Amino acid sequence: MKDLESLLESGETILWRGRPAPRAFTFRNWRRSLAVPVGFFVLLVAYRTVSLVAGTVRLSSPWLALLVAVGLWFGVGQLLWARLEWERVFYLLTDRRMVAVHGVLGRCRWTLPLVQLRKIESQPLGGALATLRLVAQGSTRTLYCLEHPEILIQLLQEQRAGAVGLSSCNPRLAKPV
Repeated sequence: MKDLESLLESGETILWRGRPAPRAFTFRNWRRSLAVPVGFFVLLVAYRTVSLVAGTVRLSSPWLALLVAVGLWFGVGQLLWARLEWERVFYLLTDRRMVAVHGVLGRCRWTLPLVQLRKIESQPLGGALATLRLVAQGSTRTLYCLEHPEILIQLLQEQRAGAVGLSSCNPRLAKPV
């Protein structure tokens, strides 16, 4: 992201910035990409079997075109779309909030003030890779496929503890001197 200054409020400091791991982000829905072509093949075999036995079942051209288009989208299209989206996904942690920028056709942005952060859920994807869910007062935000998420988790916990004033109560959350 080239224009970080446009995302910052006055007096904000950047603590961390990152983006998803490219292959993990692109192939995060790989099960669906495999299930749809298999389902498409099963439907095709069932159609051929019924049409051979009954002899009267015919699939009209528009329905066949729609079925092929849906199969292509869920088989290959969503992977290409995810790859295009990856180039436009960016995460930023400041001393006040978490910001995410994403979107293929237009730029979408969400912000989460750290004072609203209630819980951080981590879903490990392997080795040093995880998807984080940030649970806030009224919403849940997801940061997909982060490499070394423990760095961001630690920073979020430190900022959250500092914002609420818990660092003096819990020695594990206190910053070393």
